[in-house]
Amino acid sequence: MILEGLKGYRGYPGGFKAYAKAFPTVELSWWHRAGDKRTISRLRTLAPVGFRFSVFGHKHFSFQPSGGERRTLRRFLRRFGLFGEKRGAVRIAVPPSVDPTQLARWLNLLEEVLKEVGPVPLAFQAEEALHPLLKERGYALVNQTGGPFLYLVDPGEIPREGEGYLYRSPTSSQAAPSTLHSRAEVDRDWSALEG
Repeated sequence: MILEGLKGYRGYPGGFKAYAKAFPTVELSWWHRAGDKRTISRLRTLAPVGFRFSVFGHKHFSFQPSGGERRTLRRFLRRFGLFGEKRGAVRIAVPPSVDPTQLARWLNLLEEVLKEVGPVPLAFQAEEALHPLLKERGYALVNQTGGPFLYLVDPGEIPREGEGYLYRSPTSSQAAPSTLHSRAEVDRDWSALEG
């Protein structure tokens, strides 16, 4: 089954609680920074059983193996792990400047970090020249079939079969794309839940 949702819920009429009643999943943008622990905890509490959070990130990945990159990856993936059983997948955008040799070294580092933090469903958005390497390593490719799962973003066509996630850009009647998520919006929903 492919779970369908929007790229962000910010601005959705009724806030996150209304969004979670209308959709089974959301893609949060962690492009600029990973979500904070408090917000992740509140979103997880507000989401119904079976809801899945996916994330898109992260502009701070250098795609160069280093101690700093290891720390960035570890922090990002551990933070994503806080969604627990409500985790969806992570979409990683690889810049066009990264070549296959560089990406192979970075994937080695990523795989070392995954041994520490545990498995994470990853989908890569990358130049076509990098696809063979990513497929060889067993990763999903955005808007491509044949991986461990489907991760579709504004697809032209929706496959009739498969498991995974589909995220659409919000229309003007839905939400504006979220840069992360609005803490005020989550706090408002949380207050309503407590009240």
